[in-house]
Amino acid sequence: SAFHYPDALTSRLEHLLVDTDGAFRSGFKDAITPCSNYVSGSQNFGRQTSAQWLRVAFHDFVTAHVDEGTGGMDSSISMETLRAEDSGSAFNDTFAWFVPFIDARTSAADLLATSIVLSLGNCGGLHVPLRGGRIDAHEPGPFGVPEPESDLEETLEFFANAGFNAQDAIGLTACGHSLGRIHHGGFPQVVPESAVSPNNTAGGINLDTTPTKFDVNVVTEYLEWKGQRGGPLVTSDNVTVRSDLRLYESDGNATMKALGQSEEYFARACKRLFERMINTVPKEVGLSEVVEPAVVKPVNVSFDIANNGKVVLRGAIRLLMPTAESAPEKIEVSLSSNAKTTPSTVSALPETGYSVFGNTTFYPFDLTLPLTEQSPPNTAVLMVKPQSSSIPEAKFTLNPTLFFVPSFSTLDGNTLNIAVALLSSST
Repeated sequence: SAFHYPDALTSRLEHLLVDTDGAFRSGFKDAITPCSNYVSGSQNFGRQTSAQWLRVAFHDFVTAHVDEGTGGMDSSISMETLRAEDSGSAFNDTFAWFVPFIDARTSAADLLATSIVLSLGNCGGLHVPLRGGRIDAHEPGPFGVPEPESDLEETLEFFANAGFNAQDAIGLTACGHSLGRIHHGGFPQVVPESAVSPNNTAGGINLDTTPTKFDVNVVTEYLEWKGQRGGPLVTSDNVTVRSDLRLYESDGNATMKALGQSEEYFARACKRLFERMINTVPKEVGLSEVVEPAVVKPVNVSFDIANNGKVVLRGAIRLLMPTAESAPEKIEVSLSSNAKTTPSTVSALPETGYSVFGNTTFYPFDLTLPLTEQSPPNTAVLMVKPQSSSIPEAKFTLNPTLFFVPSFSTLDGNTLNIAVALLSSST
């Protein structure tokens, strides 16, 4: 009986993107709040979940073979965590956090893509479009992740297999290295043991001077040879592991100079590259349209049977205010069927939500399905009138014919008893 707008997949991903803080929050973004947070252990480790998410998604993507239509964003990386090319705690940390959010509608691969969008959006304001529909792999993918020791030819071959040319490879590497650090714990050949301290027990060295903010500094510090100068994969005393330096210098620094010309140019280039990355999927996968924040959205909506035996529709309306305008204190909602209407004016809950897309306000409702002596309705219409100059009226069509009955269903230990109602009479 649950109603998902516009469909179950889109509704779920939109919830993860928009309901990040405050009322009705999904909890997914908690892992990267603040952007310096490490959700899987002590903050003294010096690890950063937002940066881990970028790394894990990249490792999942880069083993794609686009000419063969295989690999890419399919969460096969979750079965590859013991490989040397996937060293470090990021992979197990990430999927341990994902587990409670994976369900019949939401694949781990879609969560990987969502994690990229949330990390970049909340740690620097970069809005990468998100599509859904990725399918999880059932077996590990091929080897083929660039490592610090990889020579330039091998690194570029890995990127080419995934559909990225040399310029793309430089750009995606720089964009991905705007967040986080390299750790002695995962890469002792890159970072010396001297980096370890009581407040940095994993021995992390920043990739730029703003490791918790997505910005152009990783590029400008490299070009101007100041700050972190591009990070340990540029400056390590071990020449063999200067993989970023080999990549950046491969075209005479032309790509890096272009990326570094302005914050705006860097953001546009990275947005394009990250979008291509997360949309690289096996050939049999069809992605959805871009998930757009819904200005008016029914949430937790379902039909039920009240104590008086009447069919009711319960849930809440979420308004996403697109401007600085305050949300209305009340809105009008109505439920119609068979030419009859049940209207109601409902008040906002005191607790509101917020995200990078704006502030959200929720209006709970409980409406009786209007019935007549005619045959039962095949459809019902939920109408919302926000009473706001910036938000138009919205109409949602539902099917009340057959529905799960929350009030009559129970969970007793490991036993789930589900009650289902068939609306066969209007009396």
